[in-house]
Amino acid sequence: MKPKNITAVCTAGMLALFLFGGCAKTRKAGGQMDTPEVHYEQGMKYYNQGEITRAGDEFDLARTLDFKYAPAYAGLALVAGEKARVEKNPKLAEKGFDKAYEYIEKAKDLDKKLVAAWLAYGMVITMQHMADEDKEWVENALEQYDKVIAKLDPACSEAYYRKGWTLKYAFKFRDAADQFKKVLDLDKTYTKEADEQWNIMQNIERAAPGSKIGMKIALIEKISRADVAALFMSELDAANLIQKKRPKNYDTDFKAPDDPRTLEAQKTVTMAEATDIATHWARNFINDVVNLQVRGLEPYPDHTWKPDLLITRGEYAFMLEDILIAILRDESLATKHIGASESRFPDVNPSAPFYNAICNMVDKNVMDANIDGEFKALDPVSGADALLVIRKLKELKK
Repeated sequence: MKPKNITAVCTAGMLALFLFGGCAKTRKAGGQMDTPEVHYEQGMKYYNQGEITRAGDEFDLARTLDFKYAPAYAGLALVAGEKARVEKNPKLAEKGFDKAYEYIEKAKDLDKKLVAAWLAYGMVITMQHMADEDKEWVENALEQYDKVIAKLDPACSEAYYRKGWTLKYAFKFRDAADQFKKVLDLDKTYTKEADEQWNIMQNIERAAPGSKIGMKIALIEKISRADVAALFMSELDAANLIQKKRPKNYDTDFKAPDDPRTLEAQKTVTMAEATDIATHWARNFINDVVNLQVRGLEPYPDHTWKPDLLITRGEYAFMLEDILIAILRDESLATKHIGASESRFPDVNPSAPFYNAICNMVDKNVMDANIDGEFKALDPVSGADALLVIRKLKELKK
């Protein structure tokens, strides 16, 4: 019986050849450093630095030198998983993860004791299910790392590091910190990365996010305007703070009653305050924070809100200043440092729009300058740092 779709069968066959070599010819090495091992190691360096495309190029160079070189497929699995993780089309994402698992199976078929294959397995599982509420995937991912530790290499620093990475995305921050600490105790590889992650876990623990939204944002390396809106409304309870603490302005001027026959042209022609949030996940948080009129979180003049625009430390201080003033009920803070002739921070111009806010945040110990005095106003804000600042504001409220 002939297949119904010969084209599909041929395409599948060609894909298999592309993925796993098949009868494809290996390329000849172009020099002493053109070896599978060198390309794989360089690929992992790129991968750990977040340079996914370059990592994929290196893994493919390793594979085409030797189609039976198992680590190359483990590396390609990581690349396929990362690309699938950020893919917005669900069907394409599913295909990407399928390809990642195929690479892993190929790596394990070639070398059943390959540590990299089992680590990649756990990592791809984590990538695929980061946002899932079901925790069965967590046990599945951890099982792969534990196989490495129990059967292949008990002192494998990377296994403990990747285990901590998975626990982090399962919101088990204290357990994740313990795994990163084990990497530091082993003092072999991944110590720099583990030290950074251990510090992040400590900050998250100190910030103590009280909502699922807060815990998810805690894991973000660089937060956006939408993330700030969600944090303000869910973690800081900005509406309650501002409405209760802001001085009330009462309008006592006489106004004639409205004439119902008068055409209210402004209401008929005014655009929606934010035209680019209708389908955004944070649209309700954004609408709430816009209604509160928090400075720095208003719609732009073109009526967009730009929810996915990343923010800087200076902008975050500016956004928080209104809430700080509301908590302390001290309107004088709004202009306290405006007009200063000299800056207190070597990297912030006193004429910058966020200079006054930065001074207030540092004075109230809500945000910190570096040891060298720099504020790093143009640096991005991580979710963990954003939460820790909110925790300090809450303590100031008390």
